[in-house]
Amino acid sequence: MLTDRDMAGTPRTITGEHSNSQPREETRWPRAAAARPVGIVTVARAHWPVVAVLALYALSAFVVPTMTPAAVADDWIYARSVEALVHRGEFQVLPISAPTAVFQVAWGALFASLFGMTFGALRLSTVVLVLVGGWALYGLCRELAVDRASSALAVAAYLFNPLSFVLGFSFMTDAPFTALLVVATYGYTRGLRDEPSGARATLAGSVAAALAFLVRPHGALVPLAVVGYLLVTGRFRLNRAGALLFFRVVAVPVVAAVLFYLWSGRGVPSGQESFLRSIEAAGWQGGTLLVQRMTFIGAMYLGFFALPIVAGAVVRGRSLVRFGPGTSLGWLLFAAWEALIVAGVTIFSGDGHLMPYIPQFVAPWGLGPTDLAGIFPPLVDRRVLKIVTGICAVGALVLGLALCRGVGAGASSGRRGAGLVAAIGLGQAAGVLPPSFPFRDWTVSLDRYLLPLLPFAVCLGVWALRDVRLALPVAWLVAAAFAVFSVAGTRDFLVFQGATWDMAREATARGVPLPELDGGYAWDGYHLWGTTQADPPAPRDGPWWTWWWTPGNVPVTDSTYVVSTVPLRGFDVVHDQEYSSWLRAKPTRLYLLHRQQGSGPPSQPLPAPPGG
Repeated sequence: MLTDRDMAGTPRTITGEHSNSQPREETRWPRAAAARPVGIVTVARAHWPVVAVLALYALSAFVVPTMTPAAVADDWIYARSVEALVHRGEFQVLPISAPTAVFQVAWGALFASLFGMTFGALRLSTVVLVLVGGWALYGLCRELAVDRASSALAVAAYLFNPLSFVLGFSFMTDAPFTALLVVATYGYTRGLRDEPSGARATLAGSVAAALAFLVRPHGALVPLAVVGYLLVTGRFRLNRAGALLFFRVVAVPVVAAVLFYLWSGRGVPSGQESFLRSIEAAGWQGGTLLVQRMTFIGAMYLGFFALPIVAGAVVRGRSLVRFGPGTSLGWLLFAAWEALIVAGVTIFSGDGHLMPYIPQFVAPWGLGPTDLAGIFPPLVDRRVLKIVTGICAVGALVLGLALCRGVGAGASSGRRGAGLVAAIGLGQAAGVLPPSFPFRDWTVSLDRYLLPLLPFAVCLGVWALRDVRLALPVAWLVAAAFAVFSVAGTRDFLVFQGATWDMAREATARGVPLPELDGGYAWDGYHLWGTTQADPPAPRDGPWWTWWWTPGNVPVTDSTYVVSTVPLRGFDVVHDQEYSSWLRAKPTRLYLLHRQQGSGPPSQPLPAPPGG
């Protein structure tokens, strides 16, 4: 039965409950009032801003072609595991999977059992988890004493950011992991309360952290960060209470990790082994260079993630530069942060690199990876990218300024919880590095690896700006612009993927053998992974996705037929068709090409390979 409590669970009396007022005074309500039941309608009315945001996200699933019968990037790897579980009752994770993916497969199998074994059903499972993550983020912001309007804004910035949105309409592990990460952080933060419900919340957070580990290995960093924070702040005691607290924090994730590696029976999966080999090959010099680059790139993407919040704060510029007493450390930290942003933008711009620095799912050509033969023309030119780079740099500076303002200040509402949230966020920032090593010579990293930082950027952003009266109309306008672009871009990407798979299916229906057809990374991986040919092509004879996962790097297709976005030299056009796009003014077409006799594989610029 629901009681008259706020999202954080503690009955409160709130003074000044208007957007971005001074921190709220919190007191316990009388016992009788706390027991008074209320209806779901009353709760929805009290929290109508976040209800509206979550409802709009759910409705967007009807605008975006969620049920498109095509895989996206790496999600075919996990779809194969779901098929084995649903059709044969075999629980297996492909050895090429770098993520642990156990919960991912089980969660997807639940939806496949209910709605049929389709890519659309698996995509829907991600959408539902992301919605749960959005609700948990609202609770986390409220736990940090952020008012309802700003908390709802943080949820909108999380759900409708282009990177989060496009990944949320896939069966990739990034969005489900991030959603579970938010749930775990909410549970652990709520567990800081000195009351009986705190123990239950901590245990719930540990369960969510274990599930996060069973999606991606980075989930193990969550309880480690919590333990580190509790040690530094003196919350752990060498007594029975301290032992019980330690047990509640780490026991479930540790059991999940041990059972996973015992179940796998093969030690570290091969996908994770490739990361370890890349770290060893990079050496100290390569590792140091990667850390330097990713520190700056991560800072710029934090500015990108927090743009709706920053836009509302910039209007109140005078309030932003007010540091309280005893915050000299904050000014020093901001000076270092400012030097990082300015130096990084200068160095990267000198090398011709602009935002987005590590494009894969958010790129100049739109949303989604370009794992298909041909070239995708950019949606905008370099002048626009320069403006975007400048805006993200300003966003990073303002976010850094907001966070540094609170360093060294006295205790305030939500401060203890904010410290724990920051600790978990820093742990996830460190978790970006290991999977980035294989790409240090390609694109430095992949943008989706930074997705777990998004909820921390928006949550800590609104917390740090509680004493700044945000210009909410401006903030919501930016969030709305993000939402429009995200919905249109994701819609275009899924329509493109569906058209690609339709053309490849038609080719095979007309007699083209699978080993002779290159239908792009997702098509080739889903249909050809694990296959062999009697007379295989020479190693690395085709695009990277035709050999990346194969033994000996031998392509699984000879690319006699190719699905491409443009006609290619050395190929004849067999068939072409137009597909719909909302973001591109010119007609968009796909081509089925046949290699001319005596010609080699297509010559074209190639994107980076996937990383699991």
